[in-house]
Amino acid sequence: MSIEKRQITEQEKAMVLSHHGNRCFIDGAPFEDDEVIDFHHIKPYSRGGQTNIDNIAPVCKKHHSRIGTMSLQEYKDKIELDRFFEGGPKYLDDLIKEKCGRCEPKIKYEDKGDHITLYFDDSAHNFPLYECPIKKWKYFYAKLPVVNIGNDKDLQPRALRVVSLWGLYRHFQLNTQLSPSICRIDENGGLLLFDGQHKAAAQIWSGQKYIECKVYLTPDSRILKETNLEAHGSFRQMSFYSHELMKKYADLFGEDWNEYIKTEGAKSEIEFMSFLMVSKNHSKAQAKNEIALAMYNEIIDDPDNKLSKYLSEKSRGRQQPLTFARLKKTFFQYMLVPPPTECEFESDEDFRKDEKRNLIRLMNIVAEEGLDDKWDPEKNNSMHKRAERIFGAGSIRAWVILLTNVINTHLRHYTDEQRAQFFFRKIPDAEFNYFKQFVQKLFTHKIWDDPDPAGELSARLAKDDIETARALFEEKGLTVDWILGNPEV
Repeated sequence: MSIEKRQITEQEKAMVLSHHGNRCFIDGAPFEDDEVIDFHHIKPYSRGGQTNIDNIAPVCKKHHSRIGTMSLQEYKDKIELDRFFEGGPKYLDDLIKEKCGRCEPKIKYEDKGDHITLYFDDSAHNFPLYECPIKKWKYFYAKLPVVNIGNDKDLQPRALRVVSLWGLYRHFQLNTQLSPSICRIDENGGLLLFDGQHKAAAQIWSGQKYIECKVYLTPDSRILKETNLEAHGSFRQMSFYSHELMKKYADLFGEDWNEYIKTEGAKSEIEFMSFLMVSKNHSKAQAKNEIALAMYNEIIDDPDNKLSKYLSEKSRGRQQPLTFARLKKTFFQYMLVPPPTECEFESDEDFRKDEKRNLIRLMNIVAEEGLDDKWDPEKNNSMHKRAERIFGAGSIRAWVILLTNVINTHLRHYTDEQRAQFFFRKIPDAEFNYFKQFVQKLFTHKIWDDPDPAGELSARLAKDDIETARALFEEKGLTVDWILGNPEV
């Protein structure tokens, strides 16, 4: 039944509800009697989706408020994708099993000289064979069933990245595929994909059962691996690493970085440290400190960092609550993974960029809740004096550790490794709403009111002694349990 308009009638809404079993299209949950139900195009009207019963679906108010600019199918796929990536690294094989129920990376074939015959879907399929003029390897182009393709663990050992996969998923909703993924058939008939795995994964996630591939027929895997490494090695400045990343590091490290990037091999913080030690005769401590200082300065100089304006080094003409040294003793010491990490830059394991962004977002919350419209040494009113106590030398050292423990507890970081990698991970935007609540509660504690007219409390908080401040916190009940609202406390 076609409906030549963008809105549907009450009768048509009833038909849509009946068609979907009176359940939400996104998660299949039944609607409550008093539920506010919205009706959406599955394929957007703006992309040619028709207003007919088959392309309209009911959505509950919870999901309706979160859809944003996504289509219903995109939103449903995004929720399923996030759920799929929970619990550890995922590979192409895992994704194929998730979407197709099985992954059997093997295919029957016959080399007929000028063409190859593949057997799948209970029939024979013929494809012309070509020959590489350099290596003399045979190859062909074909649209192949997803269930017969597997991840090439020797040539492509990396896990899938959810950000890359989702970006390509949305890209392919509007754009064609310009080049195929690249596979090989090994000596045992294994059909293995080693280049373009995110491109393939994005199409598979959108429901495609066949993907376009260029396939090498039993090539020398050792030579192919060396070729693949060369392609992603010598040219990695523009392939694996973004131009922006290269420019940023050149700005931070100057000539040292420009010399290092020309060296052979993968690029990482630990390899850069080794380069500084060998080529520049730096001690290990000097090299490590150079990387750390560059990282700290990058965070402080970020134009989005609202806490930076309260650094004395940034505004020498006015009394300020913070110094660079104090940030090193607090936020940087307890909320950053100390360099050098072994992660290759921009690899699946490299979360340094996320870590910096996470810390800046938390610093912004601290600035908004503790200093904005409060720090005013000229007025020196009660709000300013309260901010002075909060950002005293000892108190900030103590409460940064306390806040770190609160966030670790909230995020269920129980192991030493989880706690050590505090912000070295992707953290959903929604979590920062909780972090804001924690900071707000921290700054509303009675300890900052200083009812002692002699100012003894302020003196103890201002003393640059972390143990004095921590003992005072315990004495006054400023604890992890209090901030988290533990009912037993």
